[in-house]
Amino acid sequence: MLYDLSCRYDSRNSFYGKARVKQTSTIQDNILYTELELYSYGTLVARITKNEDTCMATCEYLGKYSQTTTRHQKEFFKQYGLSDNEIKELFKNGIMEVR
Repeated sequence: MLYDLSCRYDSRNSFYGKARVKQTSTIQDNILYTELELYSYGTLVARITKNEDTCMATCEYLGKYSQTTTRHQKEFFKQYGLSDNEIKELFKNGIMEVR
């Protein structure tokens, strides 16, 4: 499934189709994994992989691009439930495990 990232926390009304989320689900070893990939201007810039069995997720920050892409990344992670401090830590380290 592919859908536009909505603006819930950002002050903009819309990202006008420039930020898209691809959601896929797979079963591996009888465990359901859901993967959310954020594309900004067609480039993969962030990923969240959730293990539905343990309710653990791996959040990945895939690099700094433009200011607008950073807004897309922050919105994506906030909608998943990360706080501003967690997002800062993620941007610093590149990867984070969350519940």
